[in-house]
Amino acid sequence: MRKRIQVAAAVLLLLILAVPAAAVVPSGELNAGIGAQWDGDSKKLVHDSTRTGFRFVLEDSLEAGTKLHFSTKGWWDWKAKKGDLSLDQLWLSGYSGDFDYQIGRQVISWGTADGFNPTNYFARMSMEALSSGVISGNPLWAAQAVYYGPSWSVTGVAVPFFTPQAIDDQMKQMMMAENPQAALILKAMEDTKKPRGLGKNSEWAVRAETQIAGFDVQASLYSGYEPLPGLEMVLTVQPDLGPVPVPSFEGVYRRQTFAGLAIAGTLGPVGVWGEATYGGPAKFAESDGANPLEVARIPLSVNQKYLQAVVGGDYTFPLGNGLLTQVQYIYRGQGSLMEPYVMPDLATLEPGEIEGAHYLYGRLGYDFSPSSSAEVLVLHGFKEKGGLIRPAYTHRFPNSVQLQLSLIRPYGEESISSYGGRIQLAVTYQF
Repeated sequence: MRKRIQVAAAVLLLLILAVPAAAVVPSGELNAGIGAQWDGDSKKLVHDSTRTGFRFVLEDSLEAGTKLHFSTKGWWDWKAKKGDLSLDQLWLSGYSGDFDYQIGRQVISWGTADGFNPTNYFARMSMEALSSGVISGNPLWAAQAVYYGPSWSVTGVAVPFFTPQAIDDQMKQMMMAENPQAALILKAMEDTKKPRGLGKNSEWAVRAETQIAGFDVQASLYSGYEPLPGLEMVLTVQPDLGPVPVPSFEGVYRRQTFAGLAIAGTLGPVGVWGEATYGGPAKFAESDGANPLEVARIPLSVNQKYLQAVVGGDYTFPLGNGLLTQVQYIYRGQGSLMEPYVMPDLATLEPGEIEGAHYLYGRLGYDFSPSSSAEVLVLHGFKEKGGLIRPAYTHRFPNSVQLQLSLIRPYGEESISSYGGRIQLAVTYQF
């Protein structure tokens, strides 16, 4: 963490010195929150977080239509005694003729759906993002360029440094509650070597966009790496432990390729959208037989091409100030949102069956007044036979102060209900 603090502070100092003070308009936010989680054993609320944080932004319009953006963020949890300070975004954007470009650490936002975007290839999913109600990607180092034709455009993205998906504390808790091998799996994920360097290890995507019959249509192609490592269970015989094979886990980030299609538009007063991608990672390498004590290697991750799809719509009912209703159907051919790996059948040494998972994602939003609003998010998994529900109330005070009370709770019969849920009160001041 000390290294991150030094890097962020150095970049901030250099930027302040490099940009004329009169041209810079600083902005950002200060935030604080207190949270408690339901203990699965005692069935009581346990205070587990008291967090303060900030986000600081400097943005300046330079010559020839270019713009420089810098932001840094940090937080400290006084209860858990841990925190982070890091560079958020640092990019330069501009245009030249029919081209727009943006280079640096930035958020790549592709796709048409709300939160669950199969064609947003660089986004990362997390339980903390879902529980906050803000499902978006994290910034990464990338170059993005757009060429505008008469009625179409082409966008290209190059990402030189691979960034894996982080497993947050809430996801770890769910995995530990359901899988007796979760500790070994998490250790294997942590130990998996990440792709490094430029050139062949870079990720890229290209997207063509146009309008057909009033609908925005996007076709895309992506080549990169799995956000989570592909894992295999390796069974080996240990002579000093007897003839029964001993399991261990090994991981590798496999190259993957996807082709995608996204469509968005309106049908009367209803907004509609849909996305689909097809592709997958390279298959696991065959055993080279170098270890004579190795009995079998069994995949825990999907090992073939698969389909992902989202279809959704929203409509505002004329009730009071307007009731926003949104529904999305989500299909994941690579399996569950909540459990990224499937354990094998040790009796037959066959891989566990990875079935397509189906979800419904809904949102209700209502503004009682310009200063107060409420919303309810629901994610229901048919495979899990349960889901998560998140009601939240937001009150906006004068002088850019906002208070939000939110609750996330599971319901259902199987794995998802092992997560006890949490309640959180957060206050934000924007400047």
